Amino acid sequence: MDCAEIRQGFVSGAAPAGSSVGEHLEQCAHCTELFGNRAALGRALAASAVLRAEPIAEQLAVTEALIARERGARAYLRSRPTRVRWMLCLGLAALLLALEGARRHVPLRELGGTRLIVGLGLLGALALVTRSALSPVSRRHRAPRARSILALVAWCVPCALWLAPESSGSAAESFSSSGFALRSLGCFGYGSAFSAPSFALLWALDRGPRVSYRVWALAAGLVALLGSLILLLHCPSTNRAHLLAGHFSIGLVWFSAVSLVCWRRRLE
Repeated sequence: MDCAEIRQGFVSGAAPAGSSVGEHLEQCAHCTELFGNRAALGRALAASAVLRAEPIAEQLAVTEALIARERGARAYLRSRPTRVRWMLCLGLAALLLALEGARRHVPLRELGGTRLIVGLGLLGALALVTRSALSPVSRRHRAPRARSILALVAWCVPCALWLAPESSGSAAESFSSSGFALRSLGCFGYGSAFSAPSFALLWALDRGPRVSYRVWALAAGLVALLGSLILLLHCPSTNRAHLLAGHFSIGLVWFSAVSLVCWRRRLE
């Protein structure tokens, strides 16, 4: 399978498929873009006769019209190579964590071995989730189940902090303690607010004409991971009830929110 056969397949009215197509897309970035958003670009170009043997002036006019739509800051960001977009997203997360660490609410030496190990695990999961969300659109559609599982893991993995031992002072807290709800709400709001810029950047870096549900789900997982890391450096409480209400709930709430928005869009 080569580029000419890919184009001819679109001209015939059906998106090419098969193992040979997948092998070609692994090596050809130009054809990969044709399969984005369920091959919307390839079908659109075929319908507009760009892929047919038309005069070069007409082909250039259509191509220039497509390029003209991609302007502004987001157009610049999403046009960067995948590795650059990935590093931008990780760089923002690292900056947010560095700013929180500089405040020294919870010094690293006071985290304890278990919480420190879990924190390193959250960092690794954050890098993996970001990479998956920013992967080429054709690969994204070829492994939808894997990305759904990865999104679920991203929401759940912060709960590993549940295994960390509680301190003697934190163990006395409970759902009925005075001020418990206020402290939990404060942590939830703090973690969500400081993770929101990464959520917005992931949206800006996505190349799809319309961000898919799986990207939104992975972005919610990114918020869960980054929010938990930020709160790990911000909140000294190790009480499991507080972690459940104020820390672990971030991923669930953000996932529920993006699921509701995507569901309403499908109904429109």
